[in-house]
Amino acid sequence: MVEPIPPELSPERWKRLQQLTDAARLRAALYPPPKPPQRRRRLRQYPGVRPNPPWQPARHRKRH
Repeated sequence: MVEPIPPELSPERWKRLQQLTDAARLRAALYPPPKPPQRRRRLRQYPGVRPNPPWQPARHRKRH
């Protein structure tokens, strides 16, 4: 939580503090924070293990 401003500030410091807060609010309004990149879903890859082969339809077996 933000600490309250002590009342014993000099008028010059108080004015400077107000200028800084106004500038920070204006900057926040004009330049919104960038959106984080979308996370790509990926299966967990284990080192040295080949991924599963692509799906293939079942082959029909001949009966003897």
